[in-house]
Amino acid sequence: MNKILIFLLSLIAGGLLLTSCSDWTEDESVDIKQPEKPAYGKYLENLREYKKTDHVLVYAWVDNSEKKPYSRAHHITDLPDSVDIIGLMHPDELVNWELEDISKVRNDKGTRVIYTIDFEAIKAAYNAKLELATEEEPIALEFLDFLTDSLEYSLSLVNKYNYDGICIGYAGKSRLHMRPNELKQYIENETAFINIMRDWKRRNPGKMTIYEGKPQNLIDTSLLDDCLSILISGKTATAKDELTYTLFLANIDNIAKDRFGMVVMAIDLNDPNKSTGYFSNGTVTMEGLADWASVAHDGIKVKAVGVYNASTDYHTTVKDYYYLRKIISSVNPSIK
Repeated sequence: MNKILIFLLSLIAGGLLLTSCSDWTEDESVDIKQPEKPAYGKYLENLREYKKTDHVLVYAWVDNSEKKPYSRAHHITDLPDSVDIIGLMHPDELVNWELEDISKVRNDKGTRVIYTIDFEAIKAAYNAKLELATEEEPIALEFLDFLTDSLEYSLSLVNKYNYDGICIGYAGKSRLHMRPNELKQYIENETAFINIMRDWKRRNPGKMTIYEGKPQNLIDTSLLDDCLSILISGKTATAKDELTYTLFLANIDNIAKDRFGMVVMAIDLNDPNKSTGYFSNGTVTMEGLADWASVAHDGIKVKAVGVYNASTDYHTTVKDYYYLRKIISSVNPSIK
């Protein structure tokens, strides 16, 4: 049986597995409906306790751009109960029903909600402005000023919407063949980014931080010291072997490997070529992650898994979140 099913439901003494049609979710591997109160209240209590235990953390980033929901896929309350941390891909301009959903998953299920602040996305936005700049209308800010302003805005959203924390996205690149001027600018940019993040963390000790990217490219790996998870980006991987290779690249001496995780892309329902969310052999990437993350790789145990744009998995089969549930069952299997 599924680990979370055993852990949670075994403590519900005498609970009848009854439910209304309007308010229930599925467990990851067994088709059940959540029990009515008071049994359901006990289930939620045990669910919250489960999330405090040592297990493989499950992250799910969802596209919350739709503000007038017409599908249950738009509601984070419908994600599998044992998802530990939900990332919103559009963290600002949240509407009332989104705030209610956040409050519900946090208070009922112990699920934490975050969003990503990505250095490369900020740099890309600045470069786009440069391309549009002219002699008559030059860009008003240097990149470091633009970076500072962007981070000030992005970090302000934590308290605006009471997020549980942030994911720091930073891939960087190898410095091996950089020319002196390029290296100097690269160091300045990373230093400014990390210092702002470190200062924010110091002033917000109650908020958590997660890292996602290529940690081996960090000049200052102390950014990772307080991160709950160090997520390796496998979003472009085309095979399970590539996930392994990407993991090994991050396994350097000054990075703690006991918090390593892997993030992959979900299927893009609007991609007719099936290039997003699939390995080159046609395997669904999420299914590949489920197999890959359940075993150690040269002694490295995967301590977290993540899926980007996971809400598309709601529609992939007759069972909602089929592949996400498969990942959960694989990395947190039944008690032996």
